[in-house]
Amino acid sequence: MNYTLKGRLQTTICDTHEKAMADTKIRLYRIQESKNAVTAFTAAQSKELIQVFDAKEIKTREKQLLAETKTDANGNYEFNINSNTLAYDGGTVAIVLYYDEIPEYGQKGTSLPKRFTPFEVLLDVIQPKWRETNEGLIAGWNYSLLNRVWCYILSRLDIWVICGSLVNCKTRSPLGGIEVIAMDDDIISDDFLGSAVTNNNGEFCIYYRSIDFKKTFLSPWINVETTPVFSFDNGPDIYFKFAANGIEFFAENASEAQKPSRKNIGNCLCVDLCLDEDPNRVSRDPITGFYQIGYARKYHPIFNIDAFSGKTKDMLKPNGDPHPEFNDQAFYSNLDLRGSLTKKLNGQPLQYKFEYVKVVSPSVDLSSIPNANWKPVTENNMTANEIATRVTQIFPEWKYTSYVIKGTTGPTVFGAVKKVDMTPNHWIDVPQDSGVSFNDSLIKLVSSSLSSGIVDMSGLIPGNSSGMVLQKNEYFALRMWKREQGNAASETLAGSSRPLAIFNTTYKDVPQGGAWDPFGKSSELGIAALDLQELVDGGSCAKITNSLTANYTASNPNLGSVKLEMFGPGGPHNFESLIETSSGEEFNGQAKYTGADNSIDPNDVSNLPNCAFEVRLTAALNLTNGEHQHHLIRDRVLYCKLPNS
Repeated sequence: MNYTLKGRLQTTICDTHEKAMADTKIRLYRIQESKNAVTAFTAAQSKELIQVFDAKEIKTREKQLLAETKTDANGNYEFNINSNTLAYDGGTVAIVLYYDEIPEYGQKGTSLPKRFTPFEVLLDVIQPKWRETNEGLIAGWNYSLLNRVWCYILSRLDIWVICGSLVNCKTRSPLGGIEVIAMDDDIISDDFLGSAVTNNNGEFCIYYRSIDFKKTFLSPWINVETTPVFSFDNGPDIYFKFAANGIEFFAENASEAQKPSRKNIGNCLCVDLCLDEDPNRVSRDPITGFYQIGYARKYHPIFNIDAFSGKTKDMLKPNGDPHPEFNDQAFYSNLDLRGSLTKKLNGQPLQYKFEYVKVVSPSVDLSSIPNANWKPVTENNMTANEIATRVTQIFPEWKYTSYVIKGTTGPTVFGAVKKVDMTPNHWIDVPQDSGVSFNDSLIKLVSSSLSSGIVDMSGLIPGNSSGMVLQKNEYFALRMWKREQGNAASETLAGSSRPLAIFNTTYKDVPQGGAWDPFGKSSELGIAALDLQELVDGGSCAKITNSLTANYTASNPNLGSVKLEMFGPGGPHNFESLIETSSGEEFNGQAKYTGADNSIDPNDVSNLPNCAFEVRLTAALNLTNGEHQHHLIRDRVLYCKLPNS
């Protein structure tokens, strides 16, 4: 018998803030019948107590361990127990959190603190309420950890957290989309602890480690908290700054950090913040940021991306009219990620970089994804791209220097190319030469370096299914960072995208030309394959006299319109309606020729003039690179209509 226990774990922070317990190991122990074993687990079951087991106690229960799993980004978990191998009969179990490493909860690092040893935290002892299904017995159990217990766990992991809400001081309405920056007031230099962007309810949580506020001029060799008034205090003294669109527009006075509620805080701090100033009233000077995909179509990476499909939506023409042909497109090939650049940030030379993360669904909440899951966009993920120019000569002809990512520095007929430098950590150095003019192109992302594949279709028979279930879109979110050159403390988000649907799978050796051309092949991002049943039955030169049957297959997870047409004298030429076997993904089957009047009559073919004809299958792929849509793919078969004699 198979037993499946699944559910969701979350924590309660500051009474109202709920957060999924992501990336956390959970263990399931069987409860033995002996009184002593039960007592060992249940002695502290009151919600007013907390029971923690250290390494020595964990060792004593190894034989009682049934299963171990880890929560996903949304706090979901699932245990699968085979009773035949584990001798489990569905009885009482203990559920514990197990920490032998530092999970990624949003802090900057996962290094083990000094003197760390593995430990477990007992959540509950339960008798699962099993229900029978075709796959075995299933039960559910959800749990929300008390704030006090959660803070204790974080303290053992050397993880510190600040959670709170940000509202308008006068109206008390929540302020969403504001970056809250936590600072530690120190006598030597103030430490940047971390930042978070408020959600629609104005809520935020900032995670950090003790190393973030114990930096000194001797770090990393000597780390100690240095408070403005020397004391034995060892917690940070907190004040906040606020930014919108990457621009800091307000900062608390550092003296706020000396108030009792902000001074020498513990590892969990709850705050209620408010702002009088309109966060949208920021400088109208150019701001470095990412806000567009493609030059020709100009997709906004959030507003023009559907949250349920990852495809494009709601495109408008310059006059405000709908642009429906730009909608419902997945992305492919090289993508021009665009926005604006400035030479400086806070008066210092500016650097920027992009990151990406793969998600299982376009509707995933990106705020739940650990920072460690994001990967840098490297030079291998880019193609050569000009980001700026500088005019060097006007008379007798214009000449200029072109600043190119992945370029090669040297003279050219138009002036010169200057390579844009990138650091080993994939930061791009913004050109600092006087007279530089930026062209709004930030990088050209080779999306096939994130998602691609090759599927061998040499065995496909037109008319049959392609096996499309094996090929689907993949989803990637993008974000851009900017900073003062070399200054990690100044790193600021400068734009992001919703998860984008991306498809770059090549269908290799798709049969083309049917029996008429048995050696024809194509390799495209979609399938369009055609044959005539009469040529299949009688050979490539078989006579076609009084019947014509097209076998067709068209596939792609972003399939647009599919047409079957015939070209030659007479007409108009029509076929039976094509069958969409998988909505938006595949057409396949047979369609008989129905003549000019769409009636299925054998005499329709016999009435055709004796001549050469072409039957053509075309399929549109709803794929865009931000500039245009993918070209139509097609297949065709030629035949000669002969007299029936």
